[in-house]
Amino acid sequence: MPERMNRNQMADDLSALRHPLERMLFRFYVLLNIMILSAALYLAWQGTEWLSGHPLWNQYHLQIRALAMAIVLAPPAVTFRRNTRHARMLGNSIVVSPNQAAALYQMLLHQCERIGMNPPPDLMFSDCAIHEPSHAYQSWNRSYIVLGTTFMQPSLNSLLPVFAFLLGRELGRLRLGHESWLSDLLLSYTKSAPLLINPLMRVFTYSEDRWGAFLAPAGVTGIIAMAAGRRMLPDVNVDDYLRKVRKDRGLWAFINDWTSEKPTLARRILALADASLISLQAPQRSSRS
Repeated sequence: MPERMNRNQMADDLSALRHPLERMLFRFYVLLNIMILSAALYLAWQGTEWLSGHPLWNQYHLQIRALAMAIVLAPPAVTFRRNTRHARMLGNSIVVSPNQAAALYQMLLHQCERIGMNPPPDLMFSDCAIHEPSHAYQSWNRSYIVLGTTFMQPSLNSLLPVFAFLLGRELGRLRLGHESWLSDLLLSYTKSAPLLINPLMRVFTYSEDRWGAFLAPAGVTGIIAMAAGRRMLPDVNVDDYLRKVRKDRGLWAFINDWTSEKPTLARRILALADASLISLQAPQRSSRS
């Protein structure tokens, strides 16, 4: 059954925004990761002679040794990758400041103040650094959010509800620890197996959406915008779209949801509605247009 909450409860306890299945799934995948890596170290430690006497394992001896080496090098490799990624993102982006996209800068400060995040993460936007609307990252000593240019335009006023949702869910990604060094390290192997890691990645998405909907009053607009795009969003019949979303609960929708890394936008909207974070009624402005 979906966990239903109210905003007052969530304001008092921000941990309630985490999807109820996330901690259990995270622990399962960490344990699975440790078991796989421990097995690889054990088999590599047994040596060539032991492996040659066990044909089933011996055929994978090169992969086992490579994995064992990767385990030893994982901590510095994770640190190197995260820091070089920050340098790449910074070098390919425009940093948001009081003098650059000031509305987004003020929005970020306001959301960080609401959740007690101080200092706030750096904010930047880029047309080439990422291929999604937004993503938060961490390096060794920096947290930062990168916005793609999917919704960027000279006048941002009409799209501020969309950015409020995007920034909110990225702050959630950071607060939930989805981009932490430890999470990166603990899930380093299972993350490389897409079908294996899918359930956890979907639950991460649901948790981050909860933060976005909590911090953005018109949270549903942020998800609808991902389906409609910047140009068509003003002309979307929200009532009609949400009516169809309510019907997205069939068998094939369920199967697709459990075989994909990310749930569909319709399933994400339904999950937020089930958690009482958004309404499946169209915003009032849409009914007047």
